[in-house]
Amino acid sequence: MLIRNDRVPARAPVSSRPESPTAASTAKAPAASPQARDAFTPGTPATQRAAPVAAAPAGDHGALMHEYLTGARPPPADFAQVMGYTPYAIQTKHGTRMQDPYGDASSPGKIGPTQEFDPAAKTHDYGYDLLRYYARKGTPLAPEARKAADAQFRNDIFDYANDQKSVGARWKYRTWAQIYATAVELNSRRQNYGPP
Repeated sequence: MLIRNDRVPARAPVSSRPESPTAASTAKAPAASPQARDAFTPGTPATQRAAPVAAAPAGDHGALMHEYLTGARPPPADFAQVMGYTPYAIQTKHGTRMQDPYGDASSPGKIGPTQEFDPAAKTHDYGYDLLRYYARKGTPLAPEARKAADAQFRNDIFDYANDQKSVGARWKYRTWAQIYATAVELNSRRQNYGPP
């Protein structure tokens, strides 16, 4: 791949004679572009791609996370720019949930009901991306935020299990819900409830 930069303006020849003051004052420097452009994305100002991120809101970060995950609070204004995607909302029997379109229920070897728990996992992944988002700008959320994301995941997968019609299906999905929720919570504890 060949990348060409704009031509550099020609430099004045170097001479041993001192330049006259009038010549120096009449020479004009090349005009600077009002906005630097990103060479890899035509039409996108570089200043727009590196926009500053707002600080984490003060207050209860557990409640803040719950509001984000349930759609009561919209994503931060530049979330898509920083994290690379726009979360979307789905409606469940138990309320609105915001989703990471690229998230999934990740388990070793894809064991367990990964497809059935996928909506809850996509909401949980969005929550973890919020933790990463605020950490990237230097104002990480308090540990209560990660605990709230994990609690929402636990509630959502147990809601799925309890919504099953047969006793056998409820028992099966409750067992898997306990395994998944415990694994997530142990990993959060291991990471001191900070950004993953």
